[in-house]
Amino acid sequence: PLVIARDGGQLEATSNVDNYPGFDDGVDAIDLLQRLEKQAVKFGAQVKSCGLRSVDLTCRPFKATCDDGETITSSALIVATGASPRWLEVPGEKQFLARGVHTCATCDGYFYRERHAAVVGGGDTAMEQALFLARICSRVTVVHRSGTFRATKAMATRVLKHPKILILWNTQVTAFIGDDSALTGIELIDQGNSSTLLTVDAVFVAIGHIPNTDLFKTVRKNSDGYIYTVPGSTLTSVPGVYAAGDVQDPVYRQAITSAGTGAMAAIDAERWLCEHGC
Repeated sequence: PLVIARDGGQLEATSNVDNYPGFDDGVDAIDLLQRLEKQAVKFGAQVKSCGLRSVDLTCRPFKATCDDGETITSSALIVATGASPRWLEVPGEKQFLARGVHTCATCDGYFYRERHAAVVGGGDTAMEQALFLARICSRVTVVHRSGTFRATKAMATRVLKHPKILILWNTQVTAFIGDDSALTGIELIDQGNSSTLLTVDAVFVAIGHIPNTDLFKTVRKNSDGYIYTVPGSTLTSVPGVYAAGDVQDPVYRQAITSAGTGAMAAIDAERWLCEHGC
């Protein structure tokens, strides 16, 4: 097996992972990535660092071309390119990433127990993150640019009725503010163009994700662009091609669920190869 990777994905933007099994004190995200790679290499995997320019699934063997022009062929392929969070693209957002700015409350919320956290967004993901944070934070502020939520009625109602959650309607984040060590607040502007500064310890940007599927044009995808897999498996619409992790999972988006579907994809791919003469 050959692992082609440009970087460590979303985990590289996380400082510590507290909900990965086996690490009761949590684990540094980079350390976890290095451990995973070391274990894979121990059992025979090779790792190649490169970005991919194109992937051709219309012929066999499949062809993957790196940015430097090298072409790699394979009989089976596991797509694990993940998804990229949507960003607000305002000043300070990248500067305070993992230092107060986050995208996953389940992953990083526990760092802000009994503190003030803000959630940006109005869909189901934003509602889920706000409700999760409300269980551990002293208070939660939801910042939404519209006057109504896009979330389902049930999710929105739970947020609206929660005593620890405050909603700022028709409001947008214009900047993330902080010092040399961490985020200290966010600059807001409302519909009347009035600007205010909200002091918060953390902000969770929950305005959606974009699956990294541009290279795989011939594979079936759902309406949101995630790769479709046959229920209960990692099989895609192209025989010999499998998908694992966030590239096919718009619901859970956790390191452990990605590891689980990765194991499923490895088994599915091995069985397919053996059926065709391994």
